[in-house]
Amino acid sequence: MSTDWLLTQLHWQQPGFWMLLSFLTGLIVLALRRFIRPERYAQLRFGRWFAIPYLGLLFGGISPRLMGLSDIDWVAGLGTGVLMIFAVLVILLLIRATLHLDEITVDERPPASPIDRLHQVIHAGVQEFHWTFLRAGTWELMLSAPVGYPQPAYWSVWIASMLALPGIFTQYQRTSQRLIASVVLLTTAILFLYTRNFWLAWLLHACTQILLGQRTRPQPTSAVPQ
Repeated sequence: MSTDWLLTQLHWQQPGFWMLLSFLTGLIVLALRRFIRPERYAQLRFGRWFAIPYLGLLFGGISPRLMGLSDIDWVAGLGTGVLMIFAVLVILLLIRATLHLDEITVDERPPASPIDRLHQVIHAGVQEFHWTFLRAGTWELMLSAPVGYPQPAYWSVWIASMLALPGIFTQYQRTSQRLIASVVLLTTAILFLYTRNFWLAWLLHACTQILLGQRTRPQPTSAVPQ
């Protein structure tokens, strides 16, 4: 791979700059985890998910089209997307019906309030925003690389999913939580692969989190975790 190409990716109008910045800030936030409260850590992670992709879009380093934010083929994508969302939700309903609730949720708690539901929807949107940023950044890197990669639109989705997996394992501690988040990542990746539509991926992401009862807001604590 050309050294000149790698150096050009360090410019703020290139996707490589924003992908690297996302990775480095992720390491910094993770390093701070032991020294701050869980709710503060969640806020920093949430801010990173939104701020870096947004700034990348603002400065022209990331393509809104590749993120599924513009030039969307709603006629073709909506039919396919709705069918896929419906099929996935039916499968998840069957899974939820066959498993005990306390085995797939974080803990026993009363039914979620409207505020909790709203938080789940917003959390799903921001996390999906981060995931589509990884997909778009990887896609654009493959397109601009001096070595031609076959099917960059296809492989970028799966490479980005692999890049997102470590974040899931650091975000959640329990196996059930990680499994739910991985299912969300997989299903939204497949949906995005066929529709290239961030908005439909957000819809599926939010519905899945609500349906499976995935907690998105940590409980406040009075002590800093050691």
